[in-house]
Amino acid sequence: MAWPVSPEWLMLAGLAALVALYIGLPRPEDADDDSAPGADLDDLRAQRDELVAALRDLDEDVAAGRMAAEDRQRGRQDIGARLREIMERIRAGEAS
Repeated sequence: MAWPVSPEWLMLAGLAALVALYIGLPRPEDADDDSAPGADLDDLRAQRDELVAALRDLDEDVAAGRMAAEDRQRGRQDIGARLREIMERIRAGEAS
């Protein structure tokens, strides 16, 4: 019995179907991009709050005599740099 369509065309159609399926299926990395934009902002705000609390802890440690003022200054510089980065990302996220 003769095939109404050549085997080459069937293979090509099958390959095209597989490619279409691959393109159409959602990928795990796309799921992160489709998440609510506020979720990322919430994470950033939580990080901001933790950094602000760490700055307060430094001040309390110096006031209680558990830390030298020089160590506090170094800690504030480190935390401040990270806090500035987080704040810039929050502002960029709120602007979009």
